[in-house]
Amino acid sequence: MKLLVLSDLYIRGTRIGGAPNNNRPAGAYYITQLARENGIDATNIDYFMSWPRQLLIESILKWFDNEKECHIGFSGSIDVSGLDAYKEIVLELKKDLPQLKVMLGGFREPGGDSSWVDILLVGRCANIFLDYLQGKDISQYKVYDNPPGYKNPHGVITDKPVTPVISKDDFWCNQEPLTIELSLGCKFNCSFCGYDYRNNKNPQIAKLEDVVESLQTAYDVAGITRFFLADDTINEVDDKLELLCEAQKHVSFTPEFMSFVRLDIMGAKPHQIDLMKECNLTSHFYGIESLTPEVTKLIRKGGKPEKNYEILRRVKNEFPEAFTFGNLIVGLAGDSEKNVLESCKKLVDEQLLTSGGCNALRIYSNITNDEIKSEIDKNPAKFGYNIIATDTIDWDNIGYGSDAWETDWTDSYKVEKLSNAIDEYLGENLESVFTAHEMFSFSTLVPGYSISEYNSMLPVFRKEHTRMVKKYIKKKSQFLLGDK
Repeated sequence: MKLLVLSDLYIRGTRIGGAPNNNRPAGAYYITQLARENGIDATNIDYFMSWPRQLLIESILKWFDNEKECHIGFSGSIDVSGLDAYKEIVLELKKDLPQLKVMLGGFREPGGDSSWVDILLVGRCANIFLDYLQGKDISQYKVYDNPPGYKNPHGVITDKPVTPVISKDDFWCNQEPLTIELSLGCKFNCSFCGYDYRNNKNPQIAKLEDVVESLQTAYDVAGITRFFLADDTINEVDDKLELLCEAQKHVSFTPEFMSFVRLDIMGAKPHQIDLMKECNLTSHFYGIESLTPEVTKLIRKGGKPEKNYEILRRVKNEFPEAFTFGNLIVGLAGDSEKNVLESCKKLVDEQLLTSGGCNALRIYSNITNDEIKSEIDKNPAKFGYNIIATDTIDWDNIGYGSDAWETDWTDSYKVEKLSNAIDEYLGENLESVFTAHEMFSFSTLVPGYSISEYNSMLPVFRKEHTRMVKKYIKKKSQFLLGDK
């Protein structure tokens, strides 16, 4: 049996234009790692949308060779916009490999034409994946019929945190940050959040030896020193920060990290600044959402705004090398245009963030996977929203739409305009135009410049990304084709 997993996050839309991704999905490597551990010949192909089509097809066919059991998996995100490209590749491969079985993973909701798919894996379900490959009965997990879709019961953690162990045949380079997880599960249940493992009181934390092996192998194999932490919240408990600090002592280099950070928890636990400095967590993404007291209580997130301002001042003074990005949600019930504008002005006047942005509130509709609905999605009226039109926006091609709504001070149409104006204001008046993820990626791809210099370097990123990917394609295709 052979398994090939294809992935390509392709491009991201930044505030100032599209830019390529240089971070590969960790889940795709977790899947091949599990397969190998269970005696299955498995490998990955990354950036596959950038491969010359004929070379991609030839490389895949050569690697499968005369194998009778051929499985190909496409690792997506919640975005289903790539399905047509996946389908084209599969149909071409099946001309020579009629026995090919096709898996889709990474999606949270089925969408588009998927009649060519043999199995859809929804959310975290590595256990189902292994049972499927081994021919075991997985009918208890079935939730969709076309294509056959499977997922684990809501909130039940069956996986361990993903700490990929890459190999030389994966052909990574030090221009790519590696993504790892320190835990699965989030203790909190913010009213706007639809993540799978929210409201989990016992997050599963990774083992020190697994974290150390992932970090050290990445450095030894590819010279990687920078890592995304994919945890929903890195600082919900001190244990995860302390784990990173301890891991630093067991590797031969100095790793640097980027993560989502709860600002309000830092406000309640200011000693976490010292822990973040010690473990070299230099890039922070704060989901601030709102700095209005009435709102933070309603959404179950945010604490007291003055504490948030104070901890931002402390980070600025005590951890000045940290890149801090804060995101606001515009349109929350109980807020007001005046409060939102005053909050943003304060952030700008004191330069309390390196970068900031905002999004209009979305209330999602037409979702068949009810478990990814937030509390607001499930019961808008309870949180102060009156739905005035349903399924009005196909947001970023993620496979489901948004409802139009009105609340005590605005509606979804006005909020779109206000959000765009505020986002532009923050982009023009803070040091960086990029999010923490974007800056971390770009400065890994093209290191050595100041934060403000990166604002005008999109053409450089694109050119260097193209060079990096071409080098990867050459090496990986030679491996698959068996060339020395």
